[in-house]
Amino acid sequence: MNPYIAVAALVFVVGIMFTLPLVPALLELRRKSDALPLSVVQQNAGEIRHFANSFRTYINGLEPIILNCVASGTADTGTLTDGEKYVVLGRVDEPLVRTLAERDPVHPVLVVSGVDLVVPPESTFSKDIYTRGQFEGGERNSYRAILGERNVHLGSASRVLRWVHAVGEFTADFGCRLYGRVSSDLLIHLQADCSFLRVNAPRIEIGPASSSAERARQDGSGVPKSLDPSPGASPRFFHDGDFEVLAGQIVRSNIVIRGNLHIHSGARVCGSVKSVKDMVIEDGVSVEGSAISARKMRIGPHCAIHGPVIAERQLVIAGGTQCGTVDYPTTVSASEIEVEEGVVVFGTLWARERGHVAARL
Repeated sequence: MNPYIAVAALVFVVGIMFTLPLVPALLELRRKSDALPLSVVQQNAGEIRHFANSFRTYINGLEPIILNCVASGTADTGTLTDGEKYVVLGRVDEPLVRTLAERDPVHPVLVVSGVDLVVPPESTFSKDIYTRGQFEGGERNSYRAILGERNVHLGSASRVLRWVHAVGEFTADFGCRLYGRVSSDLLIHLQADCSFLRVNAPRIEIGPASSSAERARQDGSGVPKSLDPSPGASPRFFHDGDFEVLAGQIVRSNIVIRGNLHIHSGARVCGSVKSVKDMVIEDGVSVEGSAISARKMRIGPHCAIHGPVIAERQLVIAGGTQCGTVDYPTTVSASEIEVEEGVVVFGTLWARERGHVAARL
């Protein structure tokens, strides 16, 4: 064979091998068929109640059975179209519920209750639970997921593996472990030594429940200056390096610090604060906007933060502090969150890795 032909053939083959992977990109460069953004299903795009809403739809077909069992005060069993076994309770007594818990390791069933549901201590339910009445859980119980149309109360040292939603109030006693999403349409109480990840409610109370008068005082009134819808933007103060706001000082601007930020006791910031390093907010400080730290943040007792509270690494919040208001719910988020009893959050409390309730910091 002519050596020139062999070399030409080799170059041609190698050229084809290098060109083939580029063909889809070259075609897309010309046609631009994928220029539009990807279609994202918004149903689960950050909606904390997605699983609860889906579960309610999933068991919707059991409505006639639930009504019949409640009217007759009986229980019924069956299998859903996808093969999931269920039990519908029209009346609840402890021996029946204990029997379901004892059978769970061998024959787990989805539990649907049309009345108040009281679960004895040291019980395990590896399938979802739905109740139209109050849910009262005993101590040291383990649940997969719970949907309650009224109040949901977990006994001490209980754990939830996936999610809980209460249309009424949700309460977790001492030492509960909440590994998934927890939401309520009214109020959430988390007692000392509880661990959590993502919690959402109009009002989240850490520690003992507040009285009605105390809640009315904490709800706040009026529009914070940083959230005032009137035209005009707040000025911005920028500092390259560490910075301190003196005790009792009033700052009428947003603060952006390329270093550590320390806000001393009783100061008031009529705007937002941001630091690219650590942030320390001492007791009695008021921030009418957001507080954002690129590293760690520590908030002292009896502070008021009206906007989002974000720390990239660790966030510590002392008792008596309030984040957001009833009219302006907010988000408190960090990789790790340590929150003391007495803190109130309006909106979302989100620990991306670990959240813990401390009796004392």
